[in-house]
Amino acid sequence: MSELVTIFQSSYLYEIEVAKTKLASREIPSYIKNEFVNNIAVFPISQNYYLMVSERDFEAAEKVLQENDEISEDDLNDSLL
Repeated sequence: MSELVTIFQSSYLYEIEVAKTKLASREIPSYIKNEFVNNIAVFPISQNYYLMVSERDFEAAEKVLQENDEISEDDLNDSLL
C-alpha cells in the first residue's frame, strides 16, 4: 500500500479545495489533512491545511497543480466553432 504524502499546503482552506478539485478532475484522489480543525476549536486558530496524495500519484498530481489555468485566444476561438 502506498503512503500519503503532502503535495500542497496553505493556511487558506479554499486554496486547498481548489487544488483538490483540479486533481479530482483528472481522477487523482486526494485528502485534506486538518480540514475540520476549526470546526471543533472554541475559537478560530491559525492552522495549516495539507493536501495529501498517494506516493504513486505524486508526480502526476504535481504536473496537474503546476499547469497554467489561463485560456488562450485560440482555445476560445475553438470553443466557439
